[in-house]
Amino acid sequence: MNRLDPLGTAARRFLRHCGDPRVDGAMCGQDPDSGDIEATYLGWEVARCATESSPSDRRVLAAIAAACIVSNRMGSTRLPLVGPSFATAMAAAGAAEETDPARRLIQRVRSNARDPVGTVIGRPGERKPLILDGEWLYAERMRALEDRFCARVRDRMSRGAEGCDARAVGRAIKAVGGETMTVEQKSAVRQALRSPLTLITGGPGTGKTTAVVAVVRAVAWLGVPPLDAVAIAAPTGKAAQRLSDAIATGLAAAAPYDISESALRGIMPSALTLHRLLGWSPQTGRFARHENDPLPHKLILVDEASMIDLAMMDRLVRALQHDARLVLLGDADQLPSVEAGAVFRDLCAALKAVRLTVNLRVGRDPIARRIVTAANAVNAGVLDAPFTAAVATRRSVADLEFEGVEHLDASWTQIGEKWLDRWWTIRMTDPAFRRLSSRTYRVKDGAFSADDAADLKALFAHYARARILCVTRVMGFDTSAEAINARLLMRLRGAPGHATRARWRRAREFAPGAPCIAERNDYARGLFNGDQGVVVRAEGADAKGPCLMAAFARGSRFEAQALEAGGDLAPAFAMTVHKAQGSEFDDVALVLPDVDVPLLTRELVYTAMTRARRSVLVVGSAHLLARAVQRTASRYTGVAEKLDNIQ
Repeated sequence: MNRLDPLGTAARRFLRHCGDPRVDGAMCGQDPDSGDIEATYLGWEVARCATESSPSDRRVLAAIAAACIVSNRMGSTRLPLVGPSFATAMAAAGAAEETDPARRLIQRVRSNARDPVGTVIGRPGERKPLILDGEWLYAERMRALEDRFCARVRDRMSRGAEGCDARAVGRAIKAVGGETMTVEQKSAVRQALRSPLTLITGGPGTGKTTAVVAVVRAVAWLGVPPLDAVAIAAPTGKAAQRLSDAIATGLAAAAPYDISESALRGIMPSALTLHRLLGWSPQTGRFARHENDPLPHKLILVDEASMIDLAMMDRLVRALQHDARLVLLGDADQLPSVEAGAVFRDLCAALKAVRLTVNLRVGRDPIARRIVTAANAVNAGVLDAPFTAAVATRRSVADLEFEGVEHLDASWTQIGEKWLDRWWTIRMTDPAFRRLSSRTYRVKDGAFSADDAADLKALFAHYARARILCVTRVMGFDTSAEAINARLLMRLRGAPGHATRARWRRAREFAPGAPCIAERNDYARGLFNGDQGVVVRAEGADAKGPCLMAAFARGSRFEAQALEAGGDLAPAFAMTVHKAQGSEFDDVALVLPDVDVPLLTRELVYTAMTRARRSVLVVGSAHLLARAVQRTASRYTGVAEKLDNIQ
């Protein structure tokens, strides 16, 4: 009852207005805790605007508004009024019993523009809280955002090919190693150098990073635009760091064509998070870059674009100069963004995306071929002969080999602790790891000593090799990231591995050697959501003696961060699949819950499997895995529809 307002008054005012608790039940479900009570309260506020409507109509209208809000929170920009999804959203809002009355009310408003409820539900172009657009219901703000974004994309695409001459681009591609690139990669580079908006999609191993390196090298060769007018970005700090490392590796491996390109390695701009690129200010709650103060860059390359939600993509597009070129790279088949929208997938569907389909890893690596085969089968939604041939089914923890693709067909309740013991023994009992995690490191001026860099790099490399991926984050499931982190953290501290729920609450009592992850942006400390580090014992930062600090890689140096009480760092032996986007590991273990949950989808399993380079292990029942592969992450948006056929 106190979740809506710090003073606890909002829920009480809501119930007081309803008068009878049974009325509240009709709007929220059986009681205030049966649905999303915040969405219900907001729905009630919307319904209050229909002052001339009857109390029963306002009750139904409140339920409709709450369902629309819940749908947005589930990732859709609009709510379908036909099919089962409408009933699902109504149930999620705690108003399942109002589904049929809601359909009748909407039909009534559609046939009578003067209906009293029409003061709240309007038509396209009207400024009312809810907008009825054919068989879709929008929150007015979300529809305006979607329309504004699509208008900007249409305007950008209407300019056609710009920039470099086609023959010059061809010579540049040849100069930077075009003979070693696939036809698809060369097409991607050509579009990136000439088109105002380029979309490059492909799974792991299809050469997206190679295409980025080729674009950067071709820009240096052409000299248009100058390199200081090139920006490289990604949605999260981890993805940005990985992109920077991949570009540096690619440039180092490439044979320089001339002196200007040789200098590229030293002046190549580092990848930034989108928030940093757009100048987000936590003090003002605003972005510095927008249409009235656009980015100075003429070419912007953004990786992991599937993670970008509609609002952030709109902010990026509106901050571009008129003649700037935007290149979006990602895997359209991965999980969509956490917030509303599936923009990259929609753009790839509506516009002419360059699809990289040739996997460059499988020809030289039979293990990678098995991972790709299994992931492609999951992506297709068919666990047929190719999948079963690529995946080895294991019946017990002792049978695991942690190589290729394995499926441990068992419930977590049966094998969870045994599996964690096996994982711990393999990953965490190595003498080299014990030395690296138990030693004391030196800190000065907020950074670790250069003499410690080699050991810290080795410690980071240890955790970069393997990770446990979970479907859910918070407590409630023994398979959640928080629950597994609590168990493994207690093992690191030397405590018994069988965690009780009381101990789970102390999961952030770090120990030396524990991996950690930033859970939210902390601009004062320079930490961003998804940044990954390692906790170590350090001295020199506190006159009282050694203390625990978190190390974060910042280029060639390691930054020191204090472990603030109740701060924004959490253990990261395990992380959700959503958090793992933008990362790659040698070995990945995907732990499925023992019960079916809506988050368990084909896209989640595919995203988890494609995080791995060497081995994938799926832990969970075969029945649940099959259910997950049959379910897709439904996002109802209008972007693809509004942009269709603009080219």
